Amino acid sequence: MQLVFYLGLILLLGLTAEKIIYRCKLPAVTGYLILGMLIGPSLLNILNTSTVANLAPINTIALGLIAFLIGGELSLANLRKCGRSVLWITFSQAFGAFFLVTLSLYLLVNIELPVALLFGAISCATAPAAVMMVLREYRAKGELTDNLLAVVALDDAVCLVLYAIVVAAAKVMVGENISITAAILRPFWELAVSLLAGAIAGFFLVWLSKKMGERDDSLILALGVIFLLAGGAELVGLSPLLVCMSLGFSAVNLAPGETGKIFRIIKSLDTPVYLMFFVAAGANLHLSELAKLGAVGAVYVIARVAGKVAGAGLGGLIGRAAPVVRKYLGLGLIPQAGVAIGLTLLLQNDFPAFVRIITPVILASVVIYEIVGPFCVKVAISRAGEVNKAEDYTYVLQEGV
Repeated sequence: MQLVFYLGLILLLGLTAEKIIYRCKLPAVTGYLILGMLIGPSLLNILNTSTVANLAPINTIALGLIAFLIGGELSLANLRKCGRSVLWITFSQAFGAFFLVTLSLYLLVNIELPVALLFGAISCATAPAAVMMVLREYRAKGELTDNLLAVVALDDAVCLVLYAIVVAAAKVMVGENISITAAILRPFWELAVSLLAGAIAGFFLVWLSKKMGERDDSLILALGVIFLLAGGAELVGLSPLLVCMSLGFSAVNLAPGETGKIFRIIKSLDTPVYLMFFVAAGANLHLSELAKLGAVGAVYVIARVAGKVAGAGLGGLIGRAAPVVRKYLGLGLIPQAGVAIGLTLLLQNDFPAFVRIITPVILASVVIYEIVGPFCVKVAISRAGEVNKAEDYTYVLQEGV
């Protein structure tokens, strides 16, 4: 009952924060995150640590919905329209952040090479939830938006594979006797299983939805499949984001017209879930972590932003992307949150001696990226002239707008 009370409080305060932040010309996501920090353990402690922990299922639900909707934007027609530039930008921005962070920490602040490499791998991650919410809030549509969604969807897959390879290399550097081949093949296996599971579920979702004409039945079916996949992925150690993105991708490409109604139905109810998700995420951000940033954190924050922006620009240039994509897409990749924190937690088993160096920096940088990142996304789509270009952002492809 206490949790239900707090959920009601979060929704009402979140609505108030949204109206206030709108007057400041900032994205609603920023307002939700600031509200979460304000009422969380970091400041007023209205949501204490125990309550925030009890909100964890909302995180899985929200990420599952967000990943499903992002996958739904990746129709083959849209990917063909973006062209090869998407792949060039995805790899270039990821490796741009990786190399610049690694080299900056190693050369400028004398961080040991294995630690610098781990920092570099974590820096590749982007927060798809924050990006998605800003694009939806401002009804963005255009070349930049299409490319940004595709890059964000592919980015986490690249990050997870690169992280696993770097962990294997770091273990060799510190003298551990491991099988390099097995360590490198494992992330590719997990990626393949995640994509396959989502694709199979997408086939059954499309097949069953064709037999259901009722809106309520389609809603129950879609939510059931998304929750089952997201929760099941966590149980077996797979990425809920990748599994649910694969679900949305397979669904929209198997039957765009049929699944259009499913995406529309989900969009009609997902806003309250996202509000609670971002307020809970804000409650997990601790301002006290900023004091631990130091020289290492400052170099990490600046080098990651520079690597993302420069890498995206270079990838767009090589892939011959539109000028607006080359100039502004990198700004849309600044947010960083859950994936980076999750990778940091994995280090507790592999490199317990490095955790005391890496964890404070990542947690402090996440506070900065999550507050500043959504604003950067807004700046990117505003300068690209893509704000308010879609009547219904999430489903423009299905509706043929």
